[in-house]
Amino acid sequence: MLKEKLIHIAQTANIGKDFEIIEVAEKNQQQVTIYIESLAGITIDDCTKVLKHILQYMPEASDLELTVSSAGIDKPLRAPIQFQKHIGKKVEVKTRDGKKHIGILQEYTPLSTTIVVENKKEKREIVMLNEYIQQVKLVIF
Repeated sequence: MLKEKLIHIAQTANIGKDFEIIEVAEKNQQQVTIYIESLAGITIDDCTKVLKHILQYMPEASDLELTVSSAGIDKPLRAPIQFQKHIGKKVEVKTRDGKKHIGILQEYTPLSTTIVVENKKEKREIVMLNEYIQQVKLVIF
């Protein structure tokens, strides 16, 4: 109930751009983190606006240790908006069978993820069904 109410109120915040709630993580009943994402990027000011909006329209949230944060570049990609935002960037894909592929994220659909893998000898496209993907992360370095 609390989670649903937080999501509902957070979604109505006006931060001057479209954004989506990626996840609401509850460490315990008093610690809640709301992760948000936007194709235009998320700033600290955006997170602050969402937090203030929640506290304004849900006063009981002030009893929580409530945090609003961007999804973070070190966390796995989970939501379609994250994949869309990172098209053209280098990613590491781990499949359920333990294989690891590193390449450029070319396309994402609800059913599949496509990356382009390039080495000295060849450049090839790998299309993977999302149900067989365990995790996708940005390659930062």
